Amino acid sequence: MNFQFLAGTALALAAAVFLPTALADEGHSHDAAPAAPATAALPRFALESEAFELVGVRQGHELALYLDRHADNQPVNDARLELRIGEKDFVAEPHGEGTYEVELDEATAEATGELPLIARLSVGDARDELRGEWHIEAADGHGHDANATPAWRRLLPWAAAALAALALVLAAAVAWLLRRRPATGAAA
Repeated sequence: MNFQFLAGTALALAAAVFLPTALADEGHSHDAAPAAPATAALPRFALESEAFELVGVRQGHELALYLDRHADNQPVNDARLELRIGEKDFVAEPHGEGTYEVELDEATAEATGELPLIARLSVGDARDELRGEWHIEAADGHGHDANATPAWRRLLPWAAAALAALALVLAAAVAWLLRRRPATGAAA
């Protein structure tokens, strides 16, 4: 056995041990993609009548309302809009073309579950009442699976095995080199 053979063997062993750790992580595979987990979207609702459509999106304590005509989707800019969420009444303030805003109180902003909705609006001489329910799911606040294991933790056993194998190869190489070395002071 010479040093080149030992070095080649060590390299082959290291490659065999380290290559499994070089496998692709999430998103780098060419397999069929797994179904994406549902992510928590901003809580929203949609109410409609024959004349109007109202969409609401809650973002913190703000509720943005988008009001348009059902027939042609034209924004409604001159409406008086009153909203009843659960047992609380709110008056929407105009905030742009077809948009209105409501400042929610703490209890309504943090509410989850099914909330009854009634929107009363008046546009010129027209009056309408839109009714429905707002289903708000509780969010975990992070938008990811709290039980998911990070990639580096899954690779930890492979890395430990690779380091142990490399240590064994290096120990064998040192032992082999020390055994082949001629003793000092020996006749040649």
